[in-house]
Amino acid sequence: MTKIPFKAVVVDMDGTFVDKNNQFNRTEFKEILAQLQANGIHFIAASGRPAARLADDFKGFNDHVDFVADNGAVLVRDQKVIQATAYSKEAVLKMTKIIQDYFPKALPVTLISGGKHTYCLKSIPEDKKKMMFFFYPNTVEIDDFANLPDDTYTKVTISYPYYIGKDIAREYNQICDEKTEFKTSGFENIDLVPAGVNKGIGLKEMLKYLQVKPNEIIAFGDSGNDIEMLEMTDMSYCMANGTDEAKKAAKFEAPSNTDDGVFKVLKKYLQE
Repeated sequence: MTKIPFKAVVVDMDGTFVDKNNQFNRTEFKEILAQLQANGIHFIAASGRPAARLADDFKGFNDHVDFVADNGAVLVRDQKVIQATAYSKEAVLKMTKIIQDYFPKALPVTLISGGKHTYCLKSIPEDKKKMMFFFYPNTVEIDDFANLPDDTYTKVTISYPYYIGKDIAREYNQICDEKTEFKTSGFENIDLVPAGVNKGIGLKEMLKYLQVKPNEIIAFGDSGNDIEMLEMTDMSYCMANGTDEAKKAAKFEAPSNTDDGVFKVLKKYLQE
């Protein structure tokens, strides 16, 4: 058997590892994960999803999967948060005020990710609630963002067309010393994260803990918030369903997420 040319597998979730029903073949994953472990290879989920959602996604496998969550803001190793890059509460309140002033229709579909809970307004539309509560299972509804409790705030997510992200970030950065930048998953969800936070930077920090070099990973992604991690390694794959910018950043193309693309590529390496 040829030596496997990577020491860690890194996968994005939406549009990459899970299908359109937010599922993956758990039986096949169990088999592949066992093979990876037998060869001392780590498995990392790098996602815009919060750690609580990823823990539910990988229920039954959490002892063997590490997370780069919230687009790189939160690192989870051995089911413990080992690093979190956060806004102050004051900064989050300034951001929600800007959303209220400039894009009031976006405020009811805004979520604030905290270490203890995710927070949303009670005015969240019913048609958005099911989806948003799926991705943020520990969500607490409050009357007003001004009543936010003390927490570790890592991300602000808005279920709204991505074009407003640039405007919000610009207005916020003009009045706040804690800078921000925005990411989009390509699903009309905007993630506003502390400046300098992205999956690539978060992944590099995780790899230090694992004692794995960036060029010793195989990475899979499909959209703009995956670019930094796809550019880290020569073993980078964009899914067939991915965006043009993600395909440009990756070295190779994998079958689509609905065709078990990640599993097909990994099995090829494991069977060689």
